[in-house]
Amino acid sequence: MHQARRETPDLILLDVMLPKLDGYKVCRLLKFDERYKHIPILMLTAKTQEKDKTVGKETGANEYITKPFDLDQLVEKIKSYLGKRG
Repeated sequence: MHQARRETPDLILLDVMLPKLDGYKVCRLLKFDERYKHIPILMLTAKTQEKDKTVGKETGANEYITKPFDLDQLVEKIKSYLGKRG
């Protein structure tokens, strides 16, 4: 959370299971803040149940990607959010 506020990244890869605040809370805090809501957030998680996916979307995540995932597909998603091809 602090790092996102310090650096204002172009995109955030966010795990759901974090030590202090879970990824859902971090996502919600960023997405409901006018200064950061434009930053795409891709949640990466081992939580695969539908209720977890629903919570991820409700918190404002642009993508909810479950582990294991295909690295090439992840890179393509990142490129599409950053507007880059190649």
